[in-house]
Amino acid sequence: MGRIRGARPVAAALTAAFLGVALIGFAPTLNPLDLLLGRGRPVVLDDVVGLPVPGVRSELLDAGLDVQTTSAFSLNVPRGAILAQDPLPGARLEVGSKVTLSVSRGAVRVVVGDLVGSPLADARRSLDEAGVVVEVEERPDAEVPAGTVLAQDPGPGLEVRGDGSVRLVVSTGPPQRPVPEVDGRSLAVASYALGAFGLEVVSVRGTLATELPPGAVVRTEPAAGTVVAEGTPVTVIVAGDAPPTPVPAVLDQDAAAAADRVRSSGFEANVVTATPDEIALVVLAAARDGRPPPELLPGRVIIQTPEVGAEARPASVVTLVVAP
Repeated sequence: MGRIRGARPVAAALTAAFLGVALIGFAPTLNPLDLLLGRGRPVVLDDVVGLPVPGVRSELLDAGLDVQTTSAFSLNVPRGAILAQDPLPGARLEVGSKVTLSVSRGAVRVVVGDLVGSPLADARRSLDEAGVVVEVEERPDAEVPAGTVLAQDPGPGLEVRGDGSVRLVVSTGPPQRPVPEVDGRSLAVASYALGAFGLEVVSVRGTLATELPPGAVVRTEPAAGTVVAEGTPVTVIVAGDAPPTPVPAVLDQDAAAAADRVRSSGFEANVVTATPDEIALVVLAAARDGRPPPELLPGRVIIQTPEVGAEARPASVVTLVVAP
């Protein structure tokens, strides 16, 4: 009986030692009690996207994980909620493993700049990058070039969310309209009709290849029905010899631009350099009329013949005298 009693303490000690070695060998930490209490075992990561970050962070830290956070704007995930995680859900992590949580900063807010007068491509670039929807409304405008912003809503300096929208009114250029049908009409009636459509008669030419009575309109260039912008120059071709038309006023204009204007009106242009006598006549004429002395800028028209307001037949020569 005494060996048996003596043997029991020895056996108990050996058993305890064996269990201790086993626990140390299989436990992630050096403390065998961690395994018995469930501490240090691998953690299976749940799906935490959409959850508030404080609670998730606290649980992960309690599990012995290293929690890192980043932030990003999001149109769908509320501010302060998790919008992404790394590793993905289902990953088995050891104690001390790093978990990165991307936290939503909410929708980005954009301060709208002054976009009026800017090309549409430039105006929408910053808005597109922020995810703002750009609504474009087109509107003709006789003065603002096509593709230029005429108006905006919201106005400059106001904020818009990344999931909001900005409305831009964009010019399509001068209003488009068809050239009216004026064939067979008199030149006076045709000129009135073309002017009523916002078009400008810049020259009149005659033609004998027609059965229409003299002075009747044969056709227009551009032709009737052609869609053109407001202010487009139109040439009218009439039956017989074309009647005289006013010579365009080109004084003080650059020689090249003045010559182009004369030719587009149906005349020939002859550009010459002023002589000293012609310059003296211009100065004397200004003094006689009580006008200040002319600037006589080089290359500018100082005399035109026929003079301003005179009429001449198409293809007549208009002489342009320019300052040296």
